[in-house]
Amino acid sequence: MRFLMVDRIYELNSGKSAKGVKNISWDDDFLEEVFPGIPVFSSVIAAEAAAQLVSWIIMEAGDFTLKPVITLVDSYACSGQIMPGDQLELQGEIESFSGESALAHGKALINGHPVVELNHAVCYLYPLEKLDPPDRARMRFRNLYDEGYALSAGKTFHQPQAVQEGKASGKRKTVDMILSCDEPERMQGIKNVTATQDYFNDHFPLMPVLPGVVIIESMVDLSKMLLERVLAGRSMKRPLLSHINKIKFRKSVRPGDQLLVDAKLKNFSLEKSAVTVRAMVSGKNVATATVELELFDEEEYRAKFFKSRN
Repeated sequence: MRFLMVDRIYELNSGKSAKGVKNISWDDDFLEEVFPGIPVFSSVIAAEAAAQLVSWIIMEAGDFTLKPVITLVDSYACSGQIMPGDQLELQGEIESFSGESALAHGKALINGHPVVELNHAVCYLYPLEKLDPPDRARMRFRNLYDEGYALSAGKTFHQPQAVQEGKASGKRKTVDMILSCDEPERMQGIKNVTATQDYFNDHFPLMPVLPGVVIIESMVDLSKMLLERVLAGRSMKRPLLSHINKIKFRKSVRPGDQLLVDAKLKNFSLEKSAVTVRAMVSGKNVATATVELELFDEEEYRAKFFKSRN
């Protein structure tokens, strides 16, 4: 698995905005199932695709001397589901850009409709040469940028079929261990960070740092597990990510670190719930956020996301 989430950049307004493409395949490593037989692409990773497009805008504008690292996100919104066969249109916009920081926005759309939005992302700008070989970044950009590339025409979407034979989409585990906890509305988990992970080949190879989106994925997944425990015996509904608010990254996570993720139920209903989550290394916060999830049974899920999708 490579940690390269932009397949093509087809429009660039240097230092200001760009548009790109991310194609979703059955071979993708980031498929999961909310309900059996309905494979969907991780909406958190879709946000990473938009963030990587923003990164390319900044690197190109800085003549490949700077690399942005997101430290704060005001809000993340997920309003649709992404499936194999979809072509995501990625859009990135730089609101402000100085020598040390940038403020950016990004989104992913299907057939012109936003499915993921990343709002007010604050980026600290590092010297690129400390994180990634500049010549390699230039080469990748040349391979990605194809001005005037045409998106595929909008397609009428049919009800999702069962997972293809031999293509079960078993989701990779983002939490390695669940710790015992006496509080019914709280859950803690461990994620061990190992240098064998493939994303370190692409994410700052000169200074391996765990991608922030992987931390967020572990926080979202633990929030879902907490809600599933609360729902057990009460409802057949399943939690689905809708928003993440006030994401803040406080320090880097490196290979050899053990990430402790702590999720606590903020409010609960059978329609929508919120969980406050923090991730820690050696007792110190590395990331915090509030995760909002909507609850659906399978009939509600299909009706909202698939029956009228065009």
